[in-house]
Amino acid sequence: MPTLEDWVILAERGRLVVALEAASVDRKSIFEFFQALAQQQKISCYYWNLGYDSLQEIRENSSTNYQLHNTEFIPPNRDVLKFLLGQNNPGIFLIDDWVNFEEINPLERRRRESQIQNLIERLRMAEATCYIVLLGTFIQFSEKLSAEVPVLKYPLPDAFAVQSIVNNFCFARGMKLEKPESLQRLTVACQGLPKGEIDLALNTYSALVNNVEQLAELILNYKVTQLRGLGLEFIAEPDVPSAGGLDLLQRFLYEKVVKLNEPSARKYNLRPPRGMLLLGPPGTGKTLSAKLAAKALGYSLLALSWGNVLGSDNPDKTLAKILEIADCLDRCILLGDDFDKGFTGWESGGVSRRLSQRLLTWMQEHTSHVMMIATVNRIKLLPSEIKRRFDDGGIWFVDLPNMGSMYEIFCIHLEKYFPTQFSEGKDPWTDREWYGLLKKYRGATPVEIGNAVARCAQDFYCSLSQQERKEAEVPVTITVRALEAQLEQFEMASKRDAEDLQAIRNSAYYARPACSPDRSRFAITKQDLFEYQPHQFDAIKD
Repeated sequence: MPTLEDWVILAERGRLVVALEAASVDRKSIFEFFQALAQQQKISCYYWNLGYDSLQEIRENSSTNYQLHNTEFIPPNRDVLKFLLGQNNPGIFLIDDWVNFEEINPLERRRRESQIQNLIERLRMAEATCYIVLLGTFIQFSEKLSAEVPVLKYPLPDAFAVQSIVNNFCFARGMKLEKPESLQRLTVACQGLPKGEIDLALNTYSALVNNVEQLAELILNYKVTQLRGLGLEFIAEPDVPSAGGLDLLQRFLYEKVVKLNEPSARKYNLRPPRGMLLLGPPGTGKTLSAKLAAKALGYSLLALSWGNVLGSDNPDKTLAKILEIADCLDRCILLGDDFDKGFTGWESGGVSRRLSQRLLTWMQEHTSHVMMIATVNRIKLLPSEIKRRFDDGGIWFVDLPNMGSMYEIFCIHLEKYFPTQFSEGKDPWTDREWYGLLKKYRGATPVEIGNAVARCAQDFYCSLSQQERKEAEVPVTITVRALEAQLEQFEMASKRDAEDLQAIRNSAYYARPACSPDRSRFAITKQDLFEYQPHQFDAIKD
């Protein structure tokens, strides 16, 4: 999309009516831009919105700020375009609140679009130098005007621009730097916000703290709150070091994606994949894999809720804003969790189809280092056009863990909650005990295994006396029987939702396996029909 800087070229070519998408907090920068051009042409610059009875002339005062002054131009009934159609005064007219078409009824929209069309025709024949700029936070014209009114964009500042703003602010304020990387942390905290909002946040929160580290923390919290209002969440780092059993997926992430993210890869015209699709039952580690991918790449992880986008007051505006923020943050992973749920009824058209087309275009054309990872349960709900956009990173099937994978998952959680028994490669249980436990947990998801281990730790803590809990010095221990007893506390999803699980597995032919075949010592031998071969641990006698 053309930017504000392209306005001069368009004006020289006779495009006298343009639209400009910009955040409301960037109004000062827009005034500065157009006031400077108006002074060059020795004409006035005016601003109007629904809150004013008359047009306001923009004037620069001695401190390079801009003030608005009442004029004698009073639009009757606040119909500003009708007023402009009847006068020939030269100037640059910035008209706000007039192209917010999503907030008005269809008849009023057609009337305003007709006025804009009439204004274009009148200005073509007018002798006075008159320019109209229609301001809005999101502008979407119908076919009637889309070809006649160029839409410009006042974009979010990129990383270099944000760094310049932050450096200038900290230098001017003499902010204390406790660590060399503090400025970079503050820059990252400000990325994704409009320029005017960055200036406002820096000035507001710097009055509450006396060093850059605290300022970065406050602004990051502020940004997280703002993005949450769009249906976009910053996801914390994973609480475990790896995803047990998903060796093929992890190998792809670390041996290919991470290497393609190296700066030297760009010399070979290479870049990381634009997207990956993870298919599998709930609780099998798909979201955890996205967290681990973000950690390996050093990227932020943003969770996009497709359902929240569809349910917003203006889905087109919400999605456009989210994609713009992701591009501005640049090095991030955009996680579409339960992505398939947003495409129910896609075939019938409407909002879902329109938004998916916008997303398709962005996934194909964006040049930023944003990687999209989508997790799905029912891949057949996704349109084929969407599935094709994940071909470069691949479609991966994350199934229920096999015996060897379950052993890895248990060890990860046991080391976290019971370090006295299981840290540094220690293992107090025999292979036979392990085999019996894994056999009973067959069909459990990684989430169910992690919850079972956590509940054992909770039970142990709650069994301690008040004095023991206060001192917190008793080593936490666990037994095989305690884990087996947890099986009585819940029903595995693989049994409760067996039909749904089978339907997901039936679509696995779409995908690459995320886990290698089980070759561990606990692997169950494949057997022919009517043949029974006991496992080696089954054969051990007491």
